[in-house]
Amino acid sequence: MKKLAFIFISLFFLLTACQANDPSASTLEDVLSSFEEQQLSLIKSKVNKDDNIFGMKLNGVRPSAYELDGKMLLVYIYDSNKEREEGLEDWREKTASMDTVSYKVYEVKNVLLFYVYEEEKLNSEIDSKIQNVVNGLSES
Repeated sequence: MKKLAFIFISLFFLLTACQANDPSASTLEDVLSSFEEQQLSLIKSKVNKDDNIFGMKLNGVRPSAYELDGKMLLVYIYDSNKEREEGLEDWREKTASMDTVSYKVYEVKNVLLFYVYEEEKLNSEIDSKIQNVVNGLSES
């Protein structure tokens, strides 16, 4: 009987250890749904990591890349808020001595978003809608 109880307890700990660090963490699907709700059309894209500093691994995570309004949108999904913060710190360290094009970073929960609008002025309507995406994710 003790052996059976030990097996169940061990199985319980194994299963709970494999779960995501933060049960309220957002998934890529959550992020994409939020963009749809804001009527922002995302087109799946690829980033050539050799030619572009945007799209590099940050804190061990490579982003999902999309095109939004003709500009690059990168979505990094981490297991926790702490890992997301470390990802942004990794970005700052890697690009500290670089001259980058214009971009804006959005952070919410375990999600890090980079909207790369290059040399143009940030479109205030797009910025507002992305901020609404972020706000929506923070409430979910």
